[in-house]
Amino acid sequence: MILPRFDVLVPETVEQACAMLAENADRGVRVLAGGTDILVDLRRPIIPQHVPRCDGCPTHPQGQVLSTIECVDSDRLMSAEGSLRATLEDPRKGAPAVLVSLHKLKKLKGIEELANGRLKIGALTTISEIERSDIVRGHWTALADGADSLGSPLVRNRGTLGGNIVNARPAADTAIPTIALGAELTLQSPSGTRIVPAEDFARGPGLSVIEPNEIMTEIIFPANVPYSGSAYYKLANRKALEISTVGVAVWLALEKPDGKVTDIRVALGAVGPTPILAPSVQDVIVGKIPDDKILLKTAIAARDDARPIDDHRGSAWYRVQMVEQLTLRLLQKALNQARKEL
Repeated sequence: MILPRFDVLVPETVEQACAMLAENADRGVRVLAGGTDILVDLRRPIIPQHVPRCDGCPTHPQGQVLSTIECVDSDRLMSAEGSLRATLEDPRKGAPAVLVSLHKLKKLKGIEELANGRLKIGALTTISEIERSDIVRGHWTALADGADSLGSPLVRNRGTLGGNIVNARPAADTAIPTIALGAELTLQSPSGTRIVPAEDFARGPGLSVIEPNEIMTEIIFPANVPYSGSAYYKLANRKALEISTVGVAVWLALEKPDGKVTDIRVALGAVGPTPILAPSVQDVIVGKIPDDKILLKTAIAARDDARPIDDHRGSAWYRVQMVEQLTLRLLQKALNQARKEL
């Protein structure tokens, strides 16, 4: 299937890019970064805004991509579903007419450890650059693990951190560790910038809080905490070029190498409509010495926070069991890392 026709606009600044998004909104416009997802979406086509969704109703107040039978406003969504069927019959119908390419915006690239110890990664930084970064691998290890797991070398050379997060896929390999590490996302529009916690960004599969005229410019990670460690693992049917069946990222901090846990964040992927920051683990492990019994209880708490479905990659039952097993494994890995710090 050939690509539908579209125009490509190439802004020189972020401000100009935001203006182009606003000016072409009525034609259908999308941002082009690495292109590893959007060009596939255009070809299939499954551009998220053309998928029937509820933008907010008594049944789904936060909005959600869904089947029309699940929504009280079914008449409106049935019309949208008809538009989707027409799009599938003719790929040129409904696809965006304009792509705004960000490839000239050099200020959106790069990895920098700031004076306050935080880590800034530009949204256009490639996955390969993150994968090869000693800074990331040394102190924000879960993110490096996620980069290792994403796609193939060709995909990692083109794909960007911002693009992987913006797509709001429940199984995105860098979004899950970004949430576990407590990162914040900077979104810029013609009216200014705003900061969104990574765990609050996605609202459903392909649905997020980003506005049509906004661009993600950078991802800011908190400063490395003494006696802390992190890890991510992707469970999939094959090792490369596969969407995960379950993804788990863990970050924890200790008061001293043999001391109590002072903080923990566990993020789960592919076990809900969005990546999930497991809320129950805090009460189980924080303030306690992390022995085998506590680690198992923490893994069970993370398992109970999962909300998976059955699909061709795995059953809900299997996913729940794997959340427990992977969380337990990653808790021990993060704990070992935290205890090795001087």
